[in-house]
Amino acid sequence: MVTSRGGSSSSSSFGISSSCCKMFPVKPSSPSSFTILRLFVLLIVFIFIFNFYSRSILEDEENLNLRLPSQDSVSQQQLSSEKLWETPFSDGLHPCVHPTSRYQAIEGGDNNHYITVRSNGGLNQMRTGIADMVAVSRMMNATLVIPELDKRSFWQDKSIFSDIFDEDHFIDSLKGDVRIIKKLPTELVSVPRARKHFTSWGGLGYYEEMTKLWMDYQVIHVAKSDSRLANNDLPIDIQRLRCRALYHALRFSPSIETLGKALSKHDGDKRRS
Repeated sequence: MVTSRGGSSSSSSFGISSSCCKMFPVKPSSPSSFTILRLFVLLIVFIFIFNFYSRSILEDEENLNLRLPSQDSVSQQQLSSEKLWETPFSDGLHPCVHPTSRYQAIEGGDNNHYITVRSNGGLNQMRTGIADMVAVSRMMNATLVIPELDKRSFWQDKSIFSDIFDEDHFIDSLKGDVRIIKKLPTELVSVPRARKHFTSWGGLGYYEEMTKLWMDYQVIHVAKSDSRLANNDLPIDIQRLRCRALYHALRFSPSIETLGKALSKHDGDKRRS
């Protein structure tokens, strides 16, 4: 009897639960109010950011249009040739090319030590390298032979030194600093040469050590002119010599300067017309 009652009681409980589930179906959970509020706030923030950046872009475009001169104003504001090419304000800076009072000019007479150079790289790199070789010749008490320009690079330019630079001006402007000749003396063309790649970033002590080569050779051939002397803690007069060579002595040849002046004049006449 007890078992029967327990069994009927369990059955009746199960039946009641089933009927309750049918009468009151469980609804799926809906988003909380906090989640909805958070999404709403994010939407408001997004709209605000979009409007802000859209307004900034429009303002930038308007300002750009205001700054761009019209075609008429451009023609009225053309600079004269003199104004265009005049020296700008230096802000107190000045060229450091003149030697100090301690600098000694070279003595006249022949020098039995010669440096030949094959420049490498593009035009600007060759200019810098040639200025370096002027300084090296001074430090090693050598005569510099006019350098050969790079003819093996991909542009295959066959120009020689005098085609690009004013050779006589180069020699004359540095006559108190370094002895420079156009060609190696005939009797030295076939003598053995010390072929040297000078170490980049070498200081004064390095080049003084290189002078020992003169005990065995009269000619040192430098296969690459790029010695990177700009930051080598060299004496100030050596650095100023580099600057004199680079900015004063290495002047373009008369034919190139004539062409440049003609182009400048043509451009100036075109602007004024």
